[in-house]
Amino acid sequence: MKTNYYHTIIKVVILPLLVVIIFTNCSKDDSVTSPTSPKKSDFESPEEFISNPSVNDATENSDIDVNYGNNPPPLAGTYILDGQILEVSSSDLSSLIGLAIKSEMELFNQTTSGKISLRETVGNITVWGSGGYITGESDNFTIWQESKQSGAEAGLPNDITINVALLMSGRKFSNGNLDARGISIITKVETSNTSYNTELIEGLWWLWEADFDLQGLLNKTNNSECNYSFLKIIIEKLI
Repeated sequence: MKTNYYHTIIKVVILPLLVVIIFTNCSKDDSVTSPTSPKKSDFESPEEFISNPSVNDATENSDIDVNYGNNPPPLAGTYILDGQILEVSSSDLSSLIGLAIKSEMELFNQTTSGKISLRETVGNITVWGSGGYITGESDNFTIWQESKQSGAEAGLPNDITINVALLMSGRKFSNGNLDARGISIITKVETSNTSYNTELIEGLWWLWEADFDLQGLLNKTNNSECNYSFLKIIIEKLI
């Protein structure tokens, strides 16, 4: 059944990442039906994130802690990230381990009801996380975010959309800096092209860690020094 295929390298940077994915030219077998599944996108609570099979599998099989609770620390501010990729879900992605992380992130609109917004900037590119929630206690926190990527602006063909869930757990220090690990998980792939095997993409994840250096109004780092986008997706085809 395997005919011609090509490797697609997706640089999904929720921390900078090149994800190697194979889109086969074989269509999925539509004769096989499955029962109703949990939500794959548009999560409305941390519970909906974690009930997604891809998110649950990623947290169970990676070295990340999830901090629950209703009293997380206040995190509003702009941070410069410096870190690296630690772990990936597939041996095909093992060459990505150690890939450097450089970007600028702003956390804002944190509420006492457990909501938070995220914006990340790299050069002239600004990307956003949606569906933002925050849990935790004392100095420990977990941020739950979601990003939907589609079209040429994301470096994708026009016939495919990818949802990426982000869980970011860490600790806030007395000087305002953060130490965090995050895991980024592809939870949903939508396409009108039957030659793409979405099952090979959904569920891929990568684990990263980074130091978050809190920036003051007068010493903010120039965005041009940041190399990688946290949520941006760029696809490059290798025939």
